[in-house]
Amino acid sequence: MNKKMDLDSFDVYAYIKANHADSPDRNYVLVDHQTYHDASIRFPFRNFFHGIGLLYGSGGSFRVGSQQYQMQEGSLITIGPGIVAQWQYDSPNVPADTILFREELLTPLVNSSFWASLPFFQPGGEHVITLDDENRTNVQCLFEALKRFGNEPELVAGLTYSLLMLVRKIHHGNDQSGSRGLSGVAQLVQGFHQLVAQEFRVKKDVAYYASRLHVTPKYLSEVLQSHTGRSAKTIIDDTIFLEAKSLLRQTSMNVQEICYYLGYADTSYFTKAFRNREGVTPLAYRRQ
Repeated sequence: MNKKMDLDSFDVYAYIKANHADSPDRNYVLVDHQTYHDASIRFPFRNFFHGIGLLYGSGGSFRVGSQQYQMQEGSLITIGPGIVAQWQYDSPNVPADTILFREELLTPLVNSSFWASLPFFQPGGEHVITLDDENRTNVQCLFEALKRFGNEPELVAGLTYSLLMLVRKIHHGNDQSGSRGLSGVAQLVQGFHQLVAQEFRVKKDVAYYASRLHVTPKYLSEVLQSHTGRSAKTIIDDTIFLEAKSLLRQTSMNVQEICYYLGYADTSYFTKAFRNREGVTPLAYRRQ
């Protein structure tokens, strides 16, 4: 019998394992694009797991906090606990491989400080990058090995550790020679996304983030508009209301509790702002 979506405490990882894994008792699950399609998770969701995915085609987009990524062939996706994300498909038929896992999978191999060395799993990190042919082949080979030995947990643990090391090496190479290393503007954009991910619940003014980044609010918004197509204020609001939609669908918190959690003192103001953005009230969105 399939496990229903318990929207009072919805955990994507647990839901997929219960419905789509051969052995739900394991602390990992290998999934493909068809699994996500069949799971039919169309709303923003908070992750309680680590995930690494590789796309073999183009189509759709992926929202992670304040950032939106267009998916293309060779996109490497990394998300960690506490991150709110949403898939937006043009087509559900883009082939992909993904492993979802809990930290416990690697407990015999790493210590607790290991995870801090992987910023691509943390809010505000660089969650999607496009791989060159060599790196794409290397990552794909590890996924092929994971699928081959997917029923042997000890081998999966070692292969997942190897995959993490490869992904960390790829990201480190991007830091040294990619756009972030070459462009002060790109560093500004990334720094803004990181700050918003950390502080959006208590800081909602563009001026605050501009001050933290040592630029003027006007310059910050101009740079963001040029590089992302969205202003600083729009990005802040997008982050807030993505979080709100996740809370409405994944928790039993009432609207007032969500309002206060997100840093709003006035529930009616929050409700009006939500309705203006989404076209429905928070309660109507929860019932969709």
